[in-house]
Amino acid sequence: MRQLSNYRILQRNADGYAHVELEGQIPDNISDCERVFCMACREDDNLIIFNWKKCRFENNVWSIGFDLPEGGLYRIEIVAGDSKTQPQFCRRIKIISHIGVGDIYIMAGQSNMSGYGRDSAYDPPELGVHLFANNGKWTVAAHPLSDPTDTIYPENAEDHSQTSPALSFARNLKRRLGIPIGLVPAALGGSPLSAWHPEENGYLYRSMKRRIADIGDFKGFIWYQGCADCTPGYADKYLDRFKRMVRLWRDDLGQNHCFITVQLNRWAGGPRDLTTDRCWGLVREAQRRAAKEIPDVYVIPSSDMALNDGIHNSSGSNVMIGERMANTALKNIYGKGGQDAPDVVSVTRIDCSHVFVKYTTDTFIFPMDGLALGVNVEDEHGLIECTKTVCKGDGLLITTARPFVLPANFHSMWRCILPSFIPRSMNGLPVLSCYNVEISEHNESESETDLK
Repeated sequence: MRQLSNYRILQRNADGYAHVELEGQIPDNISDCERVFCMACREDDNLIIFNWKKCRFENNVWSIGFDLPEGGLYRIEIVAGDSKTQPQFCRRIKIISHIGVGDIYIMAGQSNMSGYGRDSAYDPPELGVHLFANNGKWTVAAHPLSDPTDTIYPENAEDHSQTSPALSFARNLKRRLGIPIGLVPAALGGSPLSAWHPEENGYLYRSMKRRIADIGDFKGFIWYQGCADCTPGYADKYLDRFKRMVRLWRDDLGQNHCFITVQLNRWAGGPRDLTTDRCWGLVREAQRRAAKEIPDVYVIPSSDMALNDGIHNSSGSNVMIGERMANTALKNIYGKGGQDAPDVVSVTRIDCSHVFVKYTTDTFIFPMDGLALGVNVEDEHGLIECTKTVCKGDGLLITTARPFVLPANFHSMWRCILPSFIPRSMNGLPVLSCYNVEISEHNESESETDLK
């Protein structure tokens, strides 16, 4: 039986309830106990959720089971007394406070999920956004979420984490959904996909399963990982391995948990060359395609976010990334107002020096001053710089620096170092990075004069 403790968040079921089982012993200083009762109320106004229920009581041990509706926070009281005393006048023997019924998300991936933002940004704790901390206790979620002090999960202990996007994600969900949100830290800086893959090393997956055994049911995962796999021999296999990992997790855990993922930002440190750029492009493309090809997997961009070192998002960026994750979850998981990033639908060759890139958006895509920074076409003769971008309808008309021939591919925002401005839609989200998107021949039914 899992312990129900202060600050615990319980995962609601499809009907909007969480079942609770409690038991305990009568304290030694109570000698006249004949009956035990339990009640639950809302903490903010003391409205009763259920009034005094009689507990099972035998051999000095009491127990009870009940359902709590989604919401909270709740207070649960246990009282004991003789057969004549009304429950409200019996002696209180246990009180459990700040209990919520809502949704729980597990934080998985690398350092940008555990959180390495080290500068100042307003990202406060909030009652109703709680954390199953590394010490095995529930508490109010506050940075650093991955604090290793007194950890009972040494596999992913890290001493230097600070701010994470997870707190902003949870706080925004709580505000919009009106339910408590629980977070469970399981990420580890520098961890490769193999550490999470049950058919490979898998040690972080096994560690995460220990946490799941402690918390019970949960809603889904927030996942930010990939930097460690941006190397030859791993980047080109990332999509297939990630697909397999998701399937194995879902089969093993017995539920199709949702994944909110983050496409990689930039890498501004260390030596870089074209091979490294291509590896980052491949992993970003895998992340983009995973959200298209795996049910209940979603992706948000981070390519326009500021860093506080060569690879870690700043604290302010983490706040914004968390908000984007929440908005994507609100739209796609909860069916509420939210937003998705513009994604490439198709790339067509208009003529030998123009391509039209169609995006999934109902607003205009805005490039910067007509420039085509961070964009390339690649044909059999090599990479081609792009020189001009014009917003047209639901996409961008892009001019190449030299003529190209098919077959050819399109790359956008794919290198380690990204432009200072990323094309974005009117809702403010930048386009997702893409790499090796096949360029198809122009459909003659589409007027070329409308595109140029």
